[in-house]
Amino acid sequence: MRLHRKSLSDASYGTDLSSLMVWPSVVSRTIPLMDRRAKLRLEMAIWSGLDEIAKKEERPVRDLCQEVDTSRPATMPLTNAIRSYVLDYFRQAEVRQLSNRI
Repeated sequence: MRLHRKSLSDASYGTDLSSLMVWPSVVSRTIPLMDRRAKLRLEMAIWSGLDEIAKKEERPVRDLCQEVDTSRPATMPLTNAIRSYVLDYFRQAEVRQLSNRI
């Protein structure tokens, strides 16, 4: 099998690369925490995941954010901790689902 590599000289210089990358929309929400109100800018996919977790766990989003806030390392921004929380929640749900099939 022969592979063909394109060099930069083969590419059209007029190509609009912006059509290849779609940036996620970012939404701001103000969440009341125990000691302050936090204005959080997160991707819409993260907010949707957090809303879904809140629905499944039958808890308000503010309670989930408060839990994440109190358990995160002091050096980690709250937005990063929330992203990790949402990702970990759905990863664990997938693992549970796969183990139930076995």
